[in-house]
Amino acid sequence: MKVKSIQNILYLLIISTIIFSSCAKIVTPTGGPKDEDHPLIVEITPPDKTVNFRSKKVTITFDEYIQLKDLNNNLVISPPLEEKPEIKVKGKSLVIEFLEDLQDSTTYNIYFGNSVQDFNEGNPIENFQYVLSTGLFIDSMTISGTVLNSFNLLPEEGVFVMLYKDLEDSIPIKKIPSHISKTDETGFFRINNIGNKKFKLFCLRDFNKNYLFDLPNEDIAYIDSLIEFELITEMHSDTIFVHDSIYYLEEEEIPEIKPIDTIITHIENYYPAHELVLRLFTEYHEVQYLTYNARNSKQKIEVALNKPIKDSIIFSLVDTSLQHEWYIKEENQKSDSIIFWLTDSSLYNRERLFFAFSYQKEDSNMVYQWGTDTLNLRYVEPKLSKNEESDTSLKYNLNIKSKGTMDLNRNLEFRFETPLDLYDTSKINLFALVDSVEIPVDFELNKDSLKHRSYSMKVDWGEDTVYRLEIYPKAFTDIYETVNDTNILLFDTQKHDFYGKILIDVNGVDSIPTYQLICQLIIQNKDSETVVKEQIIQNNQLVEFDFLPPKEFMFKVILDKNFNGKWDTGEYLKHIQPEEVLYHDEKIKVRSNWDIEVNFNVNK
Repeated sequence: MKVKSIQNILYLLIISTIIFSSCAKIVTPTGGPKDEDHPLIVEITPPDKTVNFRSKKVTITFDEYIQLKDLNNNLVISPPLEEKPEIKVKGKSLVIEFLEDLQDSTTYNIYFGNSVQDFNEGNPIENFQYVLSTGLFIDSMTISGTVLNSFNLLPEEGVFVMLYKDLEDSIPIKKIPSHISKTDETGFFRINNIGNKKFKLFCLRDFNKNYLFDLPNEDIAYIDSLIEFELITEMHSDTIFVHDSIYYLEEEEIPEIKPIDTIITHIENYYPAHELVLRLFTEYHEVQYLTYNARNSKQKIEVALNKPIKDSIIFSLVDTSLQHEWYIKEENQKSDSIIFWLTDSSLYNRERLFFAFSYQKEDSNMVYQWGTDTLNLRYVEPKLSKNEESDTSLKYNLNIKSKGTMDLNRNLEFRFETPLDLYDTSKINLFALVDSVEIPVDFELNKDSLKHRSYSMKVDWGEDTVYRLEIYPKAFTDIYETVNDTNILLFDTQKHDFYGKILIDVNGVDSIPTYQLICQLIIQNKDSETVVKEQIIQNNQLVEFDFLPPKEFMFKVILDKNFNGKWDTGEYLKHIQPEEVLYHDEKIKVRSNWDIEVNFNVNK
């Protein structure tokens, strides 16, 4: 009877288990915590830092399956090889096969960066490298540093840093380097395993990937001195006392000076690593050429070049001979863009025109010679739809919009689409609206001496005031006798206490300076800078920037060594470095109705 009862109980348990199991939710088993470990080396054949290397093949085996990611951008072999080795993955192994004989008595560093990763999660071995020597020892000297953009001091990534045993200036143009490295995203580089010799250092953004400075637009950097490794000898002394504990006199309980047993002196010899900062620049040796030409309106011919024009130009008609002046020339401030305004209606009413544009450009020996480009330009008047009327009035832009706010320190500026012939201020009225009363306001209108087709209206603005500007027909007439339409504009002005001021005490300038300082207040964007205000000084003084909106600014100084009022790049073979730029070490935050004082030492 007991046996049967036990059997019944077991039967009920089995049935219950089956029922509960069938009701349970089926889930995928979790894989445990995510693998965040990089592959570990199990074996290297031949071992890392092998000397008397004679093999053609290196095998590095890891504890898990691996992959190579972005190897072409990460791999750097120093010294460079004419034929890159074949590098491939076989399961858990990385195999390197050399396709050429290695140099005798040379240390090679094969740098993989972060390209060696585990297969599943992509965890990289950071800064992975393999070192070998075909000689009796591994070279051990090191240099490191940072490559920065010479104009804005931002880090430059992907720049080759190269060392040459041959020390002549032209060597980066003719030969590949003896040692090489590549900058990371912070601009940092390191070259390890260098021999104890003298080297020339040169940096290159190598567009055609041949390790030669053979393209005029390749970015470069260099230092004027040679890389040398100086042995430093330092003497250190260690003092050994009789007892380690402190003695005390029994009566006065004053610590007793411990008796010296002996002094041991030892000498330490070492080579300090070089820490360099290099400034990357592009030379202005690019051959002059025409980049753009167009006739987007019938009277307007636009021409642009890749760099400023040297000396004068000659602009002539190919198939027509005119004895009088038939164009007005408008050249931009950089002298790399020109607009020709055709003034003869017999020309600009023609659909197709042929011009000869002659200018001086460099030949293969960088000697300036006259060259000519022929321009075949066509313009067809656009057809209007049935309900569309042609607008023949004179067009212009203002630096203020309707219901906008004018800064107290700015003039009202007109920018015309075509050159003006004359203007009539009697057809221009400006009123200040004070307590619903219109008060006429005096103004002065003048042509801008630096900007073509720009005119400036100078006004003594009142703060927080509403103004109405009235411009009536024939206030402006261009060279084609086109006149403006009526334009009435309402706007107001800013309050005085809206603005802040920055006062910068610029000091550290030499008493007899070999440069002038271009002091700039800038807004720094991601890849560019906008100059808000600029002032040029030649000695220690207080630089004042006023009427500033509440924003963050950067203060920048250019050491203008040739006193031409702008930043200039370098020239390698003439040993000219780019002009140095300096920045205040932090942003300057302007607040309304507040003066901010900043100290800026040029030497610091």
